[in-house]
Amino acid sequence: MSGDDFNQVFGARPQAGRSFATRVGGAEAPAATVEPKDEIAGSGAYKPYGFLPTGTINESCEVVHWVEGTEIPEGIEFPYRLVLQVAFVGDEQLKIFLPDCIVVIDGKHLRDLRKKLARRQCTFIQQYSARVWPNAKPQGEAIVEKIEVLRPNSE
Repeated sequence: MSGDDFNQVFGARPQAGRSFATRVGGAEAPAATVEPKDEIAGSGAYKPYGFLPTGTINESCEVVHWVEGTEIPEGIEFPYRLVLQVAFVGDEQLKIFLPDCIVVIDGKHLRDLRKKLARRQCTFIQQYSARVWPNAKPQGEAIVEKIEVLRPNSE
């Protein structure tokens, strides 16, 4: 088979400088890429959860609650690759199952948070505290009222 026969059967080699989109579709592929943007729930000062892009791959989520009677944050940051499942009870409770613990989130209007967790589109979740956000308790919006990290007994 000569070079011409080969080109007739399989097509000529792509010319340098032509993009793949030009060779197969006849048009240049769009150069713009979609940049992830900040997506934070809540219209007031208190933000129950959100997505803050870091410029790299967002592989984890920080879950924060407050030490009882203080303004001291306590929490857990888990990598999404360890999430076994996200369970729910209505729109008022979520359970994030991890290999070594279960994160229980109680609140209101948590359906959107559940969907974002399932799609790895949440980088932080924080419990509401009147000490931290006085007079900012949202009405009719998502609110995280309690976060509990359950671990098996070490006995």
